[in-house]
Amino acid sequence: MLSVIAVNHNSSELLKECLSSIQTNQVAESLEFLVIDSGSREEEVARLSELKSDNVNIILSKENIGYAKAVNIGIRHAHGDFILITNPDVFYNPGSIRNMLTSLSELPRCGAAAPKTWWNKQMTFLLPFSESITPFMIFKKELMRFSRSVSESVLKGWLKETLVYWMSEKPVRIQMLSGACIMTTRKIIEHIGGFDETFPLYFEDTDWFLRVRKAGYDLYMAPDAHIIHYYSQSAGQDMESSQKKFDDSMEKYIRKHFRGQLSLYNQLKKLKNCGHKKAYMHYDEMGNFTASPAFTFEDSARKLLLLSPVETMIPSAGAFFEGTSFCIPEDLWDSLWQGRYFVKVFDLMHLKSCGAWSWRKE
Repeated sequence: MLSVIAVNHNSSELLKECLSSIQTNQVAESLEFLVIDSGSREEEVARLSELKSDNVNIILSKENIGYAKAVNIGIRHAHGDFILITNPDVFYNPGSIRNMLTSLSELPRCGAAAPKTWWNKQMTFLLPFSESITPFMIFKKELMRFSRSVSESVLKGWLKETLVYWMSEKPVRIQMLSGACIMTTRKIIEHIGGFDETFPLYFEDTDWFLRVRKAGYDLYMAPDAHIIHYYSQSAGQDMESSQKKFDDSMEKYIRKHFRGQLSLYNQLKKLKNCGHKKAYMHYDEMGNFTASPAFTFEDSARKLLLLSPVETMIPSAGAFFEGTSFCIPEDLWDSLWQGRYFVKVFDLMHLKSCGAWSWRKE
């Protein structure tokens, strides 16, 4: 049996589409769904009742109990030997469940598997792999704000690693998976344990993945499994409060797993507070847009377009294309928050830059 655990917080419409896409995946094993609602509004809870059936169990909490605790409740109620932990804002393409189950069952010492992840339903933009969080990795990214040579070197290294992840036709062993979709087994969870509920929000999945690796298991991306993650489309929240929780969780994670690098991490915090430094990267300013901008090129060679809300371009979503022009698809454009975005385009043959632009979405 496959047990699907989904934590919901004011995302009932996305959740319905998510569960429906899993049900139509034609998985041979029997399915059970465990929906743990964590303090949603009354009208949202009422909508959830429409999902209840013989194989859909709705577990309600009047308070927002946090993601880790909600997942652990789902694990305790699960009956399956295989467990899929999913965000509500995920759509599963046909065959994705089967291919993740195959990877999990057949790859040596596979502790968890995840799919190749797209940002939009047209499957134009791929989302990048989740990086392993260490004080040294944070340090490298922070230095990108101060040095052009460091910026170019770190981005080039990140891009080469990302291209392996995006273009591989075989399962890829990676250090971290996305918490939006995790396929694992009851055996692994009994060995490793569930999520650490002391994380206020964020890093509970990062912590779990590192614990899996420390126990001697590997994490894999299954390239034949495809999902669409409607990133940032779940119910909105207080951004200032979320940033505080993110910072608190990161510090807890570093203290838990990298105590020997605490001095470096403390220096990083001082570096972040010493004032903003502009990254040494040049972008052609395009102005303000209310509709998707277009990008034109002199040749039609195959290219990669990176799109990011951060000036250092790490992380970025990527789109492969051929031709002399490219326009961000409307379905993705409509989902983007207002604010500034950055684009860099590379010739795939030589990884040579073909241009860099910046604009603001109004």
